[in-house]
Amino acid sequence: MLARLAVRNVRRSVRDYAVYFVTLVFGVAAFYAFNSVQSQSVLFDLEGVASADAFDLTARFLGMFSVLIAFVLGFLVVYANRFLIRRRKREFGTYLLLGMRPAQVSAIVLMETVCVGAASLAAGLVLGAVLSQGLSFLTAGLFNIPMQQYRFVFSGEALRQTLLCFALVFAVVALFNTLSLRRCRLVDLLGAAARSERATVRRPWVGLLGFAVAVGLLAWAYVTLFESGLTEFGAEFWKATALMVAGTFLFFWSAAGFAVAALERTPGVYFRGLAMFTTRQVASKVNTAFLSLSTVCVMLFFSLAVFSTGSGLVQVFSDGVEEGTLFDATLTANAYLALEGGGEEAAADVAERAGAYDWDIARFLRESAPNWDEFVEASVQVDLYQPREVTETYGEVMERLGAGAGGGLQEQALAPQTVAVVGLSQFNAARALAGREPIELSAGTYAVNNAVALSEELSRAMAEEGVEIEVGGRALEASGLYVEQPLSTSTFVSDGAMLVVPDETVEALRADGEAPYASYLDLSYRTDRAEGDRLLEEALACALPAEGQEARGSGYETSPWPVTTVYTADEVIEQSGGMRMMITYLALYIGFVFLITTAALLAVQQLSEASDSLARYRMLAEIGCERRMMFRSIFIQVAVYFLAPLALAACHTACAVSVIARDVLDQLGVSASEAVFAAAAFTALVYGGYLLVTYLASRSLVRASLSKRLLG
Repeated sequence: MLARLAVRNVRRSVRDYAVYFVTLVFGVAAFYAFNSVQSQSVLFDLEGVASADAFDLTARFLGMFSVLIAFVLGFLVVYANRFLIRRRKREFGTYLLLGMRPAQVSAIVLMETVCVGAASLAAGLVLGAVLSQGLSFLTAGLFNIPMQQYRFVFSGEALRQTLLCFALVFAVVALFNTLSLRRCRLVDLLGAAARSERATVRRPWVGLLGFAVAVGLLAWAYVTLFESGLTEFGAEFWKATALMVAGTFLFFWSAAGFAVAALERTPGVYFRGLAMFTTRQVASKVNTAFLSLSTVCVMLFFSLAVFSTGSGLVQVFSDGVEEGTLFDATLTANAYLALEGGGEEAAADVAERAGAYDWDIARFLRESAPNWDEFVEASVQVDLYQPREVTETYGEVMERLGAGAGGGLQEQALAPQTVAVVGLSQFNAARALAGREPIELSAGTYAVNNAVALSEELSRAMAEEGVEIEVGGRALEASGLYVEQPLSTSTFVSDGAMLVVPDETVEALRADGEAPYASYLDLSYRTDRAEGDRLLEEALACALPAEGQEARGSGYETSPWPVTTVYTADEVIEQSGGMRMMITYLALYIGFVFLITTAALLAVQQLSEASDSLARYRMLAEIGCERRMMFRSIFIQVAVYFLAPLALAACHTACAVSVIARDVLDQLGVSASEAVFAAAAFTALVYGGYLLVTYLASRSLVRASLSKRLLG
């Protein structure tokens, strides 16, 4: 009998609170699907180590954040059950009045919890298995690699994690429900409905004062964040965070009193239709649930911020890949590590070693690696100079031309450096290797090469005809030529605001004792890239045998010259794909779960409020209130309850994203606007759907409680 009663109660609850159960199913599905990412690697031919590592790294990060997601979903389940139990207290009191023992009532609730948990887990796992197959195709797109042979993949490890997590959640819920029922007296259970009808609103002057203080705290938080930025998470950042949280909680604590005071002073609005009733309904609910509304607002802010910044960071690893992989590979020699900061002995060692080969990296490797010409079809060396004597700094040029390099840390770091130059013949050779036309310069002139969006303003100002820049004691005049040419293989193109000068200028600098501060050796393979990378590894191991150390996990030794770092095009593509996958999955996982959790919390609260207020709606119907007026009031209540925390969260997000864009995305040449619009569209779709479903469910509750005669 108890089991049949429990099943009947679940069916009835599912009808009234379908949005809550659907959210549980979505939560289980997302939890399983994203934790099954590592199992999808069997669908792809992961030849590169970077691709395999990307799967492992993404799986580890998703596993770490799954702990947070589990707590969030657990909070949803416990919080929603609190509302469900409160609504049914009179029902439980009736059971006791009819002779049931408290243990039997607790058993009914326990069986209901088991039924709900089993049903949501089963449906969620089925949906999650389907969703995980979709993630496989998304993964293929992020890595730009085809599936070798598609097959259905079911992750046993993800299943185990999901079952364990949600079994613990529902066990906690069952314990919570049992203890809460055992503590209740019969008189409390039977009188719960009467107590829920009390509506309280704080004094208007208290609300006005609290609202003013809340606005002040939030403004203080925004200003503090704007001024301190996000370059480091120091005391100012945590101060801004604390002010934001405090301001948010105080905002919702005082909002109801402020709104009532404002509407009471506009009789034309307050006394129109059911505006007075609607205002008091919303104010009463906000006053009693301001803590949960504040929590929802903070969670919404986190969700929106993750969506927006995550999409922007994905763009960072998408836009620059093509320009960063013009060459099959690039070997970089950072001679400045020894010449400027390595001490006299290190500087002398590099100068002697490089001077013996006239700073020609390819000559050194050709003589040291017998197989070099077997796989290298063409190579181009590009030497970069920053003359130390009688050369203008970027800061002096910026001040003289009135142009900047994007502001922030990038500009501060660039300002004290002398202007970088590269020889015309090497520059044209790099352009030829990339399949581009050469440029021409007259004696005593320069062109500007810039492949970094952040320094475009400064570079174009430097390239204007008539501008002169002093390099090594020689005044060079701008030719008016502005070029965008990456000079190396890299994830982030960093060749910005450098001068392309005639070869005689470089020869004069060398005669003055200047040495390249960095050199790129760009390669084009005779073979395909995968085979070329393997042969390059062998050649470097032969030319630069590791003596007690291994550089970057490879069997060759690195030094300021001839090889400090090596980047291959395939490696850059794989790393970019891996970062896109990790950021995309984390943004979707965290953002989606937080979004549906907050929406479900609000939905459950509003449905509970509609259930508690049925007597008031019946009273309105009895005194002749039209159905459309009551339904309009319900819609306004639901809309205000959903949109108030969303609006404040949007303000928080606008502040945070603008600072992130200024300090991070702009530095990388990425606009945040597209990411913000995408996040807004996704939020409107999901959050708006929950709002609509909640309104329709609330209206259905009210409609069912009224007689057909009163509904007219």
